[in-house]
Amino acid sequence: MTASSHFHTKEPIQPVMTPEAATDAHGEAATDPPHLTLDALAVDFHLATGPVRAVNGASLTFHHGTIHGIVGESGCGKSVLGLSLLGLLPPYAAVTGRIHYRGQNLLQCRERDFRRLRGRSIGLIPQSPQDSLNPVVPLGRQLLDALWHHALPRSEKQSLLCRLLNQLGFSSPASLMQAYAFQLSGGMQQRVLAAMGVAADPAWILADEPTKGLDQISKEQTVQLLKTVTAQSRRGLIVITHDLPMAAALCDQVSVMYAGEMLETGPHTLTTPCHPYTRGLLASLPEKGFQPMAGKPPALGTRFTGCAFSSRCPAAMARCQTQKPPESRPKDAPRQKVRCFLYA
Repeated sequence: MTASSHFHTKEPIQPVMTPEAATDAHGEAATDPPHLTLDALAVDFHLATGPVRAVNGASLTFHHGTIHGIVGESGCGKSVLGLSLLGLLPPYAAVTGRIHYRGQNLLQCRERDFRRLRGRSIGLIPQSPQDSLNPVVPLGRQLLDALWHHALPRSEKQSLLCRLLNQLGFSSPASLMQAYAFQLSGGMQQRVLAAMGVAADPAWILADEPTKGLDQISKEQTVQLLKTVTAQSRRGLIVITHDLPMAAALCDQVSVMYAGEMLETGPHTLTTPCHPYTRGLLASLPEKGFQPMAGKPPALGTRFTGCAFSSRCPAAMARCQTQKPPESRPKDAPRQKVRCFLYA
């Protein structure tokens, strides 16, 4: 993925490794690449007004050792998809399909299994540090909570965390662990959340809207931070964002979601887009002239017989209204996967 000119990179650092780095969530030897594969994943929220489908049949493979972005407008279902990987959806959410990880379907896991999985196999860097960090609890105690399932003496955990914080740019990690969240800038809070997400050395990291609400300088720092915590570490990173320039600068693969469906996936999604929606999304950026797409996104939970984007698509054909387009590989972009009749 070609990086945007707004973002810069520097030499990555060596990650901190915990003693459990070579085992999976069940304590077994981690020999095979721990890819994450979604197979016809669907999420329905059962509300008083009726069921609302937020994710509609998503099938996708996240390859370990890569950075994979999921982009789309607000309400497209990308955050719901991410939370389903960690079993963090509310009780009124019904999830069907499969999430394959190390030979098991995560959707069949009990809550006890998910508790062992979170942090240790799949770490989370949540959005909005102001909402994710407890303002009345010292940061050190919150960081130690990220290592609760590691059988290490407290002193070793503190040493590991200090080393990690130092690698993430904190010159006095011991002092930082005595501080409170409100004493830190937004960029520093984001780095603390990143430390929590990677402290247990998970095979995967899920970063949800990591640049939301940040200024341009903080965005650049966050992009470098995410590259830092994944480089040379055998980790995979899934980034959920509506920040297209950031995704272009950071990600090896990008998937585009619209109305709960995956429309395009590949390494060139944001440089040479194929799907009409992806093209329209990029054309709406300020640097592309702020060209708005016709129409509005559908109401959350709208069911479609045909293509979800057909009512707004400038290239729509009659069958787009009544038939679901198959996943195709364009002849001039064979590494891209696109759901559009233009390439079927």
